Amino acid sequence: MLGVTDRYFQDWFALQIYFLFLCLSVLAQRGYFKDKAFVNYLKYLLYWKEPEYAKYLKYPQCLHMLELLQYEHFRKELVNAQCAKFIDEQQILHWQHYSRKRMRLQQALAEQQQQNNAAGK
Repeated sequence: MLGVTDRYFQDWFALQIYFLFLCLSVLAQRGYFKDKAFVNYLKYLLYWKEPEYAKYLKYPQCLHMLELLQYEHFRKELVNAQCAKFIDEQQILHWQHYSRKRMRLQQALAEQQQQNNAAGK
């Protein structure tokens, strides 16, 4: 049986993998979203929206996907390859923008820290 820590990391891994690295259309086409147990698991994963857990997510936008997957209509639309492709493309565009923006923010913070250190000497 999995311990609490093992289960926590298993859920953490599952949440990010299911919604970010696996193609949602594949899950839909294989019938996962029709499986009541899987849909219940999606509901169970909503606890990741709590700040105490969300802070560990590398890709917090997966919480938005998790929220959308609570709706049967959205899950049914994912079988449509065009719909799934559009979502995948939008995620990629978001990641690209987010990565560039985050890099600029980190560089600005590093420069500010250097200036603060130089002014303190």
